[in-house]
Amino acid sequence: MFFKPKANLSDAEKSRFELCLQQIAECIGFERFTLPVLSPKTLFEVYETERNPQHVIQFLGKHLDHDVNGIQVRVALPQAQSAGGGCCGGGSCSGPSELAGRYEPSSRSIMLDMPIDSDPAMGLATLVNGVVSDLLWQNDYAGAHLPEQVELAVVGTGLGMLRNRIGLVAKQPTCWDSTQWELIPRPFLDCQALAYTNAIAAWARDDATPEWANDLPGDVKSPLGKSLKFLLKTNDSFFQPRAKRSLLTQSQSEWWKLAASASASSQVIAIRHLQSDGKLNDQQESLLLEKLRCSNRAIMLNALAATERMVTKHEAVASERIASESIFGELRVLTDHRDDEVRAKAMCVLARLGKLDEPTVETAAMMLEDHQKHLVFAGVYALSTLDTVPERVVPSLDRCFVRVLRACDYEFIDLIVAAYRRWLDDPQSHFEALLQDSPEHLPIALETLEKAPEPLVQIRRGA
Repeated sequence: MFFKPKANLSDAEKSRFELCLQQIAECIGFERFTLPVLSPKTLFEVYETERNPQHVIQFLGKHLDHDVNGIQVRVALPQAQSAGGGCCGGGSCSGPSELAGRYEPSSRSIMLDMPIDSDPAMGLATLVNGVVSDLLWQNDYAGAHLPEQVELAVVGTGLGMLRNRIGLVAKQPTCWDSTQWELIPRPFLDCQALAYTNAIAAWARDDATPEWANDLPGDVKSPLGKSLKFLLKTNDSFFQPRAKRSLLTQSQSEWWKLAASASASSQVIAIRHLQSDGKLNDQQESLLLEKLRCSNRAIMLNALAATERMVTKHEAVASERIASESIFGELRVLTDHRDDEVRAKAMCVLARLGKLDEPTVETAAMMLEDHQKHLVFAGVYALSTLDTVPERVVPSLDRCFVRVLRACDYEFIDLIVAAYRRWLDDPQSHFEALLQDSPEHLPIALETLEKAPEPLVQIRRGA
C-alpha cells in the first residue's frame, strides 16, 4: 500500500510559516530566497581571515546585496531591551534561551554580550541574525521585531547553517485556538520549524539532495528529509519563491478562488484572507460550508474563524442577512465534533454570533464538566453571553465555579461571576449558600462580584 508523503509539520503550522516567508519575500525580494546556502566552514573562514566582526558583516552584506556600512558592532554586558528599539532574536527576547546579543534598530547596532572568540559559533550566529534583522528593519518589514520571523529570513536567505546547530527552544508555547497566530507569543524556531524552513530553502533552490544538509544535526536533518520529499513530490506550498509572484495584495475574488485550490496550506491562508461586503452569494456560501465540513482540521478551524469574522464585520446588520441558516446549522453540528479544539471554537463562534439554541446551551453546560480547560472556557463563555438559562444549567456552573475558586483561576472567576450577575437577582446570597462549606473562598467571590459592572437590566434565570 502506498502512503502519501507528509510534511513534518501540521497544516496549521506549515501554512503559518509559508505565509510569513511570503510576507518577508514580498518585502525584501524573492531573489534573496534563492541565494546559495553558506556552510559554517565558509563563515568561520571569513571571520578567521581578519578576526574582525565588521569584516564578517561586510561579507554578509555582499551575500544579501544589502548596504551594511551603517551597522555598528559593540561588545557589552547582557542588558534589557532598550526603550527605543526592538530585539530580533537577541538577548532581550523572552523565551527559553537566547542568542549572544541583540540588534538595536534605533542606533543600527549589533550588541554582542561576549567577544566572538569566546564562542565563535554563537557569536557569528548572532552577527548573522543582526545583519538580517537590519535588512528587515531597513525595508520596514512589519515583523522585524519578532525573533521567529527573523530566523525564517535567516534560514531562507541561506544564512541559517550556524543557527541550525544551536538549540534555543526547549518547548514551544501552545494555545488551544490555533487560528489565532498573531496572538500567540513565539520564541525562536524549534527544531521541527527549523527542519521545515530548511526543506523550503532546499526546495526553493531546486536542490533535491542538498550537500549542506549533511552539516545539520540529526534532529533537524531527519524531518528536513521528510518535508523535502513532500515538497518535491507535491509542490504543496503557498510560498513559491521561484515564481516571484506577489500574492498578498490580490483581490478578494482571487482569494476566494485560491480557497478552492488543492493545496491545504494555500487553502488555509486564503481562508484567513476571505472577506465579504455583505451577504454571501451562493458560490461563497457553498465554499464556506465545504470548508466547515472538511476533514482537514486546520481548514475547518480557519473556516470557523472566517465565518465569525465575516458575520461580525456587519454587526449592525442581522446575521441572517449575511449568512444563511445552513451556515449556523453547520456550526451547531460542530459543537459535537470529536476534536476538542473544533468543538470549543464552534461554541465560541456561535456565542459570538448570538446563535446558540437549546441543544447547544445543553452542550455548553456539559463542557463545564470537562477536564480540558479550553472546553470549560468555551462553555462558560457561551453561557455568559445569555441573559437567561434553564434552571438545570446553574448547578453545572456552580460546580465549575467552586473548582476554579479552589484553583484561583481568576480569568474564569471573573467570567463566571459576570454570568451569575446576568442570571440572578441576588448573586451574593447565591454565593453565600454555595460556599458555606468553603468560607475561605467566599471573600474572593464577593470581591469579584463587587468589581463586576452592574447589568443594564436585572433578569431572573429562566425555567
